[in-house]
Amino acid sequence: MTDGQLKSVDIQIAAEDLETLKHNGYRLCFAKKVNDTYNVVWQSAAKYLGDNTFTWQPLYELFGSNEFKDSVGVRVSTNQVPIGLGDQAVLDSAGVLGDASSGGSATGITLVNDYGTIHPGLCAFSTDIHGNPSTSPIYVAADAIVPGTDVLTPVECVQVWFEQDIATSTMFSSARSDAVEIDLTEEDSAVRLYSGGAWSTPPSISVDTKAIVTIIAALTVSVGVQQLLAKITSKLTGVYQDIQVDVKVAGGNTVSLVYSEKPGLSPVRLELTRMLLQNATTVDQLTAFAIEAFAQLKAGYVSLTATAAA
Repeated sequence: MTDGQLKSVDIQIAAEDLETLKHNGYRLCFAKKVNDTYNVVWQSAAKYLGDNTFTWQPLYELFGSNEFKDSVGVRVSTNQVPIGLGDQAVLDSAGVLGDASSGGSATGITLVNDYGTIHPGLCAFSTDIHGNPSTSPIYVAADAIVPGTDVLTPVECVQVWFEQDIATSTMFSSARSDAVEIDLTEEDSAVRLYSGGAWSTPPSISVDTKAIVTIIAALTVSVGVQQLLAKITSKLTGVYQDIQVDVKVAGGNTVSLVYSEKPGLSPVRLELTRMLLQNATTVDQLTAFAIEAFAQLKAGYVSLTATAAA
């Protein structure tokens, strides 16, 4: 998977099931697989609708916790450090995590523990079903480790289920009832339907994404693909939630941004997105999102062209 690649799941709920779930206080829950297990509620939402989109990127933070306890919220006991796959960080004898550096497993995140007994943990970036970006815990090792090294391996699989009285960041040690696992290790998006109390995969509405706007910019400084993608994606909320962006860095400081429709949209959401694209101000707004992201990364630009798809 390309660094910074956006992943998304669209959760559709039949009208009768939605009524039943809401009436009985069920929450829509997401968890992410790490080390071949799910044990922390990544996001828990009470105000969900008949069609809900949850997105994320491989942007992580490493931390240590003093405990793993079922049905209790994660307590981050150390500082948190941004880290990526193929990186490692040292927890020193004082219990302070140092900055990430390259090393360790290429497909995992390595904690070098010089402190003592600790439960390694990970946070991850996501955008919830309301379009709000955040970084929250996705994993805490159930068993503490002693001094040495430990590898945390995130997997692009999520588990989705409905549950009463459970909050974001709650740890759990037992299988969740009637959960569905969605594997996005080879895909970037998926759609699941909850109807009649059961999960299914509805027929795909759209296989290929349709390009909307292409932006080419020559920047004054180099920027990371992952950082730029995260900045722009965080702005694609509200009416823009069904638009995705792909970022590529060419030679030197030239970047290309391609905005497109998300695949697998329901007919209603696809129609609304295409109506939005007929508005002449949409190109200006998507361009503004890019310029704002450049500014946040302290990168000016010497040239910029924005081309709308015919």
